[in-house]
Amino acid sequence: MALRGAETAREAGRQGMRDPVRDPLRDVVRDAFMRELTLGGREGGDRGREGGRAPLHDISNKAAISSSMVEKSALQPANVRLTRQAAAKQRALLQQLLQAEHKGEGEQMKVDLPLDALEMKDAVQCHHYVREIFAYLRQLELQHRVSPHFMQSQRDINATMRSILIDWLVEVAEEYRLVPETLYLAVNYIDRFLAHVPVNRSRLQLVGVTCMLIASKFEEIHPPAVDEFVYISDNTYKREEILHMEGMVLNRLEFELSVATTRAFLNRFLNVARAGECDQTTEKLCEYLCELTLQEYAFVKYRPSEIAAAALRMALHTMRLPSWSPMLQDVSGYAIEQLQNCCVEMYAVFRKASTNNLQAVREKYAHAKFLCVATLSPPETCV
Repeated sequence: MALRGAETAREAGRQGMRDPVRDPLRDVVRDAFMRELTLGGREGGDRGREGGRAPLHDISNKAAISSSMVEKSALQPANVRLTRQAAAKQRALLQQLLQAEHKGEGEQMKVDLPLDALEMKDAVQCHHYVREIFAYLRQLELQHRVSPHFMQSQRDINATMRSILIDWLVEVAEEYRLVPETLYLAVNYIDRFLAHVPVNRSRLQLVGVTCMLIASKFEEIHPPAVDEFVYISDNTYKREEILHMEGMVLNRLEFELSVATTRAFLNRFLNVARAGECDQTTEKLCEYLCELTLQEYAFVKYRPSEIAAAALRMALHTMRLPSWSPMLQDVSGYAIEQLQNCCVEMYAVFRKASTNNLQAVREKYAHAKFLCVATLSPPETCV
Protein backbone atom coordinates (compact mmCIF):
# COMPACT_ATOMS: atom_id res chain seq x y z
CA MET A 1 0.00 0.00 0.00
CA ALA A 2 2.82 2.42 0.85
CA LEU A 3 4.56 1.79 -2.47
CA ARG A 4 1.31 2.28 -4.38
CA GLY A 5 0.75 5.61 -2.54
CA ALA A 6 4.25 6.85 -3.41
CA GLU A 7 3.78 5.97 -7.06
CA THR A 8 0.45 7.80 -7.08
CA ALA A 9 2.09 10.92 -5.61
CA ARG A 10 4.90 10.88 -8.18
CA GLU A 11 2.38 10.47 -11.02
CA ALA A 12 0.38 13.42 -9.70
CA GLY A 13 3.57 15.50 -9.54
CA ARG A 14 4.40 14.70 -13.16
CA GLN A 15 0.89 15.64 -14.21
CA GLY A 16 1.25 18.94 -12.31
CA MET A 17 4.52 19.69 -14.10
CA ARG A 18 2.94 18.99 -17.49
CA ASP A 19 -0.07 21.22 -16.83
CA PRO A 20 0.96 24.15 -14.63
CA VAL A 21 -1.03 27.32 -14.36
CA ARG A 22 0.11 29.35 -17.37
CA ASP A 23 1.38 32.91 -16.82
CA PRO A 24 1.78 34.65 -20.21
CA LEU A 25 4.08 37.42 -18.93
CA ARG A 26 6.40 34.92 -17.27
CA ASP A 27 6.59 32.88 -20.47
CA VAL A 28 7.54 35.95 -22.52
CA VAL A 29 10.29 36.95 -20.10
CA ARG A 30 11.64 33.39 -19.98
CA ASP A 31 11.71 33.04 -23.77
CA ALA A 32 13.46 36.41 -24.20
CA PHE A 33 16.04 35.49 -21.57
CA MET A 34 16.82 32.13 -23.18
CA ARG A 35 17.11 33.73 -26.63
CA GLU A 36 19.46 36.46 -25.33
CA LEU A 37 21.55 33.90 -23.49
CA THR A 38 21.95 31.75 -26.59
CA LEU A 39 22.83 34.66 -28.88
CA GLY A 40 25.10 36.29 -26.31
CA GLY A 41 27.07 33.11 -25.82
CA ARG A 42 27.67 32.76 -29.55
CA GLU A 43 28.57 36.42 -30.04
CA GLY A 44 30.85 36.43 -26.98
CA GLY A 45 32.75 33.46 -28.32
CA ASP A 46 33.07 35.16 -31.72
CA ARG A 47 34.30 38.39 -30.14
CA GLY A 48 36.84 36.52 -28.06
CA ARG A 49 38.18 34.77 -31.17
CA GLU A 50 38.23 38.01 -33.20
CA GLY A 51 40.26 39.91 -30.60
CA GLY A 52 37.38 41.92 -29.07
CA ARG A 53 36.47 41.48 -25.40
CA ALA A 54 38.66 38.82 -23.87
CA PRO A 55 37.08 35.71 -22.40
CA LEU A 56 37.03 35.47 -18.62
CA HIS A 57 39.98 33.14 -18.41
CA ASP A 58 42.14 35.65 -20.36
CA ILE A 59 41.53 38.59 -18.00
CA SER A 60 44.63 39.18 -15.88
CA ASN A 61 46.73 41.86 -14.22
CA LYS A 62 49.61 42.13 -16.64
CA ALA A 63 51.60 44.46 -14.42
CA ALA A 64 51.33 42.17 -11.40
CA ILE A 65 52.21 39.05 -13.42
CA SER A 66 55.16 40.66 -15.18
CA SER A 67 56.47 42.16 -11.96
CA SER A 68 56.25 38.85 -10.16
CA MET A 69 58.01 37.14 -13.07
CA VAL A 70 60.85 39.64 -12.86
CA GLU A 71 61.08 39.24 -9.10
CA LYS A 72 61.12 35.46 -9.35
CA SER A 73 63.73 35.52 -12.06
CA ALA A 74 65.83 37.91 -10.01
CA LEU A 75 65.70 35.84 -6.84
CA GLN A 76 68.94 34.40 -5.57
CA PRO A 77 69.51 31.51 -3.16
CA ALA A 78 69.03 32.51 0.46
CA ASN A 79 72.66 31.91 1.35
CA VAL A 80 74.08 33.99 -1.52
CA ARG A 81 74.68 37.69 -0.87
CA LEU A 82 74.04 39.99 -3.81
CA THR A 83 76.69 42.47 -4.76
CA ARG A 84 75.75 46.11 -4.94
CA GLN A 85 76.13 46.14 -8.71
CA ALA A 86 73.93 43.06 -9.15
CA ALA A 87 71.20 44.51 -6.96
CA ALA A 88 71.30 47.75 -8.95
CA LYS A 89 70.96 45.82 -12.22
CA GLN A 90 67.93 43.95 -10.87
CA ARG A 91 66.24 47.18 -9.83
CA ALA A 92 67.00 48.74 -13.21
CA LEU A 93 65.44 45.74 -14.96
CA LEU A 94 62.26 46.06 -12.91
CA GLN A 95 62.09 49.80 -13.58
CA GLN A 96 62.47 49.31 -17.34
CA LEU A 97 59.70 46.71 -17.42
CA LEU A 98 57.29 48.86 -15.42
CA GLN A 99 58.12 51.87 -17.57
CA ALA A 100 57.41 49.91 -20.74
CA GLU A 101 54.05 48.74 -19.37
CA HIS A 102 52.90 52.22 -18.40
CA LYS A 103 54.07 53.82 -21.65
CA GLY A 104 51.19 55.04 -23.83
CA GLU A 105 48.42 54.50 -21.26
CA GLY A 106 47.48 58.19 -21.11
CA GLU A 107 48.41 61.11 -18.93
CA GLN A 108 46.25 59.97 -16.02
CA MET A 109 48.18 56.70 -15.76
CA LYS A 110 51.68 58.17 -15.85
CA VAL A 111 53.80 57.78 -12.72
CA ASP A 112 57.21 58.98 -11.66
CA LEU A 113 59.52 56.08 -12.27
CA PRO A 114 61.36 54.50 -10.66
CA LEU A 115 60.21 55.79 -7.26
CA ASP A 116 56.48 55.36 -7.73
CA ALA A 117 57.04 52.00 -9.42
CA LEU A 118 58.79 50.75 -6.32
CA GLU A 119 56.20 52.25 -3.97
CA MET A 120 53.34 50.69 -5.93
CA LYS A 121 54.51 47.30 -4.68
CA ASP A 122 53.82 48.38 -1.08
CA ALA A 123 50.29 49.53 -0.28
CA VAL A 124 51.48 51.12 2.97
CA GLN A 125 53.36 53.77 0.96
CA CYS A 126 50.06 55.20 -0.39
CA HIS A 127 51.72 56.06 -3.69
CA HIS A 128 48.56 57.71 -5.05
CA TYR A 129 48.84 60.64 -2.65
CA VAL A 130 52.24 60.29 -1.00
CA ARG A 131 53.32 63.69 -2.29
CA GLU A 132 50.32 65.38 -0.69
CA ILE A 133 51.04 63.60 2.61
CA PHE A 134 54.60 64.84 2.80
CA ALA A 135 53.65 68.31 1.62
CA TYR A 136 51.37 68.40 4.65
CA LEU A 137 54.16 67.10 6.91
CA ARG A 138 56.42 69.88 5.65
CA GLN A 139 53.82 72.36 6.85
CA LEU A 140 53.31 70.49 10.11
CA GLU A 141 57.01 70.55 11.02
CA LEU A 142 56.91 74.35 10.95
CA GLN A 143 53.94 74.49 13.32
CA HIS A 144 55.68 72.48 16.05
CA ARG A 145 59.14 74.03 15.87
CA VAL A 146 60.63 75.42 19.06
CA SER A 147 62.94 78.35 19.45
CA PRO A 148 66.63 77.38 19.07
CA HIS A 149 67.28 79.43 22.23
CA PHE A 150 64.53 78.01 24.43
CA MET A 151 67.02 76.68 26.96
CA GLN A 152 67.93 80.24 27.91
CA SER A 153 64.55 80.57 29.64
CA GLN A 154 65.44 77.66 31.95
CA ARG A 155 67.24 78.68 35.13
CA ASP A 156 67.96 75.34 36.76
CA ILE A 157 68.74 73.10 33.76
CA ASN A 158 70.95 73.42 30.68
CA ALA A 159 71.63 71.76 27.35
CA THR A 160 74.01 69.22 28.89
CA MET A 161 71.29 67.94 31.23
CA ARG A 162 68.97 67.64 28.26
CA SER A 163 71.56 65.52 26.43
CA ILE A 164 71.98 63.24 29.47
CA LEU A 165 68.21 62.80 29.71
CA ILE A 166 67.86 61.85 26.03
CA ASP A 167 70.82 59.48 26.28
CA TRP A 168 69.01 57.69 29.11
CA LEU A 169 65.75 57.61 27.14
CA VAL A 170 67.58 55.82 24.31
CA GLU A 171 68.38 53.04 26.78
CA VAL A 172 64.77 53.00 28.00
CA ALA A 173 63.51 52.62 24.43
CA GLU A 174 65.88 49.71 23.89
CA GLU A 175 64.93 48.10 27.19
CA TYR A 176 61.23 48.00 26.29
CA ARG A 177 61.83 47.47 22.56
CA LEU A 178 59.93 50.57 21.53
CA VAL A 179 59.72 51.55 17.88
CA PRO A 180 62.10 54.33 16.78
CA GLU A 181 59.29 56.79 16.15
CA THR A 182 58.40 56.70 19.88
CA LEU A 183 61.82 58.06 20.82
CA TYR A 184 61.59 60.91 18.30
CA LEU A 185 58.11 61.83 19.53
CA ALA A 186 59.26 61.84 23.16
CA VAL A 187 62.15 64.21 22.38
CA ASN A 188 59.76 66.51 20.50
CA TYR A 189 57.36 66.59 23.47
CA ILE A 190 60.22 67.32 25.87
CA ASP A 191 61.51 70.27 23.86
CA ARG A 192 58.06 71.75 23.35
CA PHE A 193 57.30 71.45 27.05
CA LEU A 194 60.63 72.92 28.19
CA ALA A 195 60.19 75.81 25.76
CA HIS A 196 57.23 77.08 27.83
CA VAL A 197 57.51 75.66 31.36
CA PRO A 198 60.46 76.21 33.74
CA VAL A 199 61.57 72.89 35.23
CA ASN A 200 63.81 72.13 38.19
CA ARG A 201 66.63 69.68 37.63
CA SER A 202 65.09 67.28 40.15
CA ARG A 203 61.95 67.10 37.97
CA LEU A 204 63.65 66.90 34.57
CA GLN A 205 63.73 63.10 34.57
CA LEU A 206 60.05 63.09 35.49
CA VAL A 207 59.33 65.18 32.40
CA GLY A 208 61.33 62.78 30.26
CA VAL A 209 59.62 59.68 31.66
CA THR A 210 56.19 61.24 31.22
CA CYS A 211 56.86 62.30 27.61
CA MET A 212 58.06 58.78 26.83
CA LEU A 213 54.85 57.42 28.37
CA ILE A 214 52.71 59.73 26.22
CA ALA A 215 54.67 58.88 23.07
CA SER A 216 54.30 55.16 23.84
CA LYS A 217 50.56 55.49 24.21
CA PHE A 218 50.39 57.35 20.91
CA GLU A 219 52.67 55.11 18.84
CA GLU A 220 52.97 51.65 20.40
CA ILE A 221 50.51 48.79 20.06
CA HIS A 222 51.29 47.59 23.59
CA PRO A 223 52.78 50.56 25.50
CA PRO A 224 54.53 49.97 28.82
CA ALA A 225 52.37 50.52 31.88
CA VAL A 226 52.86 53.45 34.24
CA ASP A 227 54.35 51.10 36.82
CA GLU A 228 57.06 50.15 34.33
CA PHE A 229 58.16 53.77 34.15
CA VAL A 230 58.11 53.98 37.93
CA TYR A 231 60.41 50.97 38.02
CA ILE A 232 62.74 52.17 35.26
CA SER A 233 63.25 55.45 37.11
CA ASP A 234 64.33 53.48 40.20
CA ASN A 235 61.19 54.52 42.11
CA THR A 236 62.35 58.13 42.11
CA TYR A 237 58.83 59.22 41.26
CA LYS A 238 55.51 57.79 42.35
CA ARG A 239 52.74 56.68 40.05
CA GLU A 240 50.61 59.68 41.04
CA GLU A 241 53.42 62.09 40.16
CA ILE A 242 53.77 60.63 36.67
CA LEU A 243 50.01 60.81 36.07
CA HIS A 244 49.89 64.40 37.30
CA MET A 245 52.81 65.38 35.06
CA GLU A 246 51.09 63.63 32.15
CA GLY A 247 48.13 65.97 32.52
CA MET A 248 50.43 68.99 32.67
CA VAL A 249 52.32 67.97 29.52
CA LEU A 250 49.16 67.22 27.54
CA ASN A 251 47.61 70.54 28.48
CA ARG A 252 50.79 72.41 27.61
CA LEU A 253 51.01 70.66 24.23
CA GLU A 254 47.29 71.26 23.74
CA PHE A 255 46.97 67.55 22.91
CA GLU A 256 48.74 68.08 19.59
CA LEU A 257 50.68 64.81 19.59
CA SER A 258 50.86 64.05 15.88
CA VAL A 259 54.02 65.76 14.69
CA ALA A 260 56.40 65.43 11.76
CA THR A 261 59.61 63.83 13.03
CA THR A 262 62.97 63.21 11.44
CA ARG A 263 62.19 59.51 11.24
CA ALA A 264 59.10 60.06 9.08
CA PHE A 265 61.06 62.07 6.52
CA LEU A 266 63.98 59.65 6.62
CA ASN A 267 61.74 56.75 5.64
CA ARG A 268 60.54 58.68 2.61
CA PHE A 269 64.05 59.67 1.51
CA LEU A 270 65.32 56.13 1.92
CA ASN A 271 62.62 54.90 -0.45
CA VAL A 272 64.12 57.20 -3.05
CA ALA A 273 67.68 56.14 -2.27
CA ARG A 274 66.78 52.46 -2.69
CA ALA A 275 66.16 53.16 -6.37
CA GLY A 276 69.91 53.71 -6.63
CA GLU A 277 72.70 51.85 -4.87
CA CYS A 278 71.66 52.42 -1.26
CA ASP A 279 71.96 49.20 0.77
CA GLN A 280 70.98 48.23 4.30
CA THR A 281 74.27 49.40 5.77
CA THR A 282 73.68 52.88 4.38
CA GLU A 283 70.14 52.87 5.77
CA LYS A 284 71.31 51.92 9.27
CA LEU A 285 74.01 54.55 9.10
CA CYS A 286 71.34 57.16 8.33
CA GLU A 287 69.35 56.07 11.38
CA TYR A 288 72.50 56.21 13.51
CA LEU A 289 73.32 59.76 12.42
CA CYS A 290 69.77 60.94 13.04
CA GLU A 291 69.72 59.54 16.57
CA LEU A 292 73.08 61.14 17.31
CA THR A 293 71.51 64.52 16.58
CA LEU A 294 68.71 63.96 19.10
CA GLN A 295 71.08 64.60 21.98
CA GLU A 296 72.62 67.68 20.40
CA TYR A 297 70.91 70.92 21.39
CA ALA A 298 72.53 72.65 18.40
CA PHE A 299 70.29 70.70 15.99
CA VAL A 300 67.07 72.15 17.39
CA LYS A 301 67.40 75.00 14.89
CA TYR A 302 67.15 72.62 11.92
CA ARG A 303 63.94 71.21 10.53
CA PRO A 304 63.36 67.45 10.88
CA SER A 305 63.27 67.10 7.10
CA GLU A 306 66.57 68.96 6.80
CA ILE A 307 68.24 66.68 9.37
CA ALA A 308 66.95 63.58 7.57
CA ALA A 309 68.23 64.84 4.21
CA ALA A 310 71.62 65.76 5.68
CA ALA A 311 71.94 62.34 7.35
CA LEU A 312 71.23 60.58 4.07
CA ARG A 313 73.75 62.71 2.23
CA MET A 314 76.38 62.09 4.92
CA ALA A 315 75.73 58.34 4.89
CA LEU A 316 76.01 58.14 1.10
CA HIS A 317 79.24 60.10 1.25
CA THR A 318 80.61 57.81 3.97
CA MET A 319 79.80 54.73 1.90
CA ARG A 320 81.37 56.36 -1.19
CA LEU A 321 78.15 56.40 -3.12
CA PRO A 322 76.69 59.20 -5.26
CA SER A 323 75.83 61.68 -2.53
CA TRP A 324 72.86 63.50 -4.08
CA SER A 325 70.78 62.84 -7.17
CA PRO A 326 68.18 64.99 -8.93
CA MET A 327 65.47 62.65 -7.69
CA LEU A 328 66.62 63.05 -4.07
CA GLN A 329 66.69 66.80 -4.51
CA ASP A 330 63.19 66.79 -5.98
CA VAL A 331 61.66 64.60 -3.26
CA SER A 332 63.48 66.17 -0.31
CA GLY A 333 63.14 69.73 -1.54
CA TYR A 334 66.74 70.52 -0.58
CA ALA A 335 69.61 71.33 -2.87
CA ILE A 336 73.17 70.44 -1.88
CA GLU A 337 73.93 74.03 -0.91
CA GLN A 338 70.97 74.17 1.47
CA LEU A 339 72.25 71.13 3.42
CA GLN A 340 75.81 72.32 3.78
CA ASN A 341 75.55 73.87 7.27
CA CYS A 342 73.64 70.92 8.71
CA CYS A 343 76.10 68.46 7.14
CA VAL A 344 79.07 70.29 8.64
CA GLU A 345 77.66 70.09 12.16
CA MET A 346 76.57 66.48 11.66
CA TYR A 347 80.05 65.60 10.46
CA ALA A 348 81.51 67.05 13.67
CA VAL A 349 79.09 65.00 15.78
CA PHE A 350 79.92 61.89 13.77
CA ARG A 351 83.64 62.32 14.37
CA LYS A 352 83.39 62.89 18.11
CA ALA A 353 80.89 60.06 18.71
CA SER A 354 83.61 57.60 19.74
CA THR A 355 84.99 59.97 22.39
CA ASN A 356 81.68 61.37 23.62
CA ASN A 357 80.70 60.73 27.25
CA LEU A 358 77.19 59.80 26.16
CA GLN A 359 77.49 56.41 24.51
CA ALA A 360 73.95 54.99 24.50
CA VAL A 361 73.33 55.61 20.80
CA ARG A 362 76.77 54.38 19.77
CA GLU A 363 76.47 51.20 21.84
CA LYS A 364 73.01 50.59 20.39
CA TYR A 365 74.21 50.79 16.79
CA ALA A 366 77.35 48.81 17.49
CA HIS A 367 75.25 45.62 17.69
CA ALA A 368 74.91 43.20 14.80
CA LYS A 369 71.17 43.99 14.72
CA PHE A 370 72.11 47.38 13.26
CA LEU A 371 74.97 45.99 11.15
CA CYS A 372 77.57 47.55 13.52
CA VAL A 373 77.38 50.87 11.71
CA ALA A 374 78.64 52.67 14.82
CA THR A 375 82.05 51.09 14.23
CA LEU A 376 82.38 52.67 10.78
CA SER A 377 85.00 55.36 10.49
CA PRO A 378 83.81 58.83 9.45
CA PRO A 379 85.04 60.07 6.07
CA GLU A 380 88.21 62.09 6.01
CA THR A 381 86.44 65.15 4.67
CA CYS A 382 82.95 66.56 4.98
CA VAL A 383 80.63 66.35 2.00
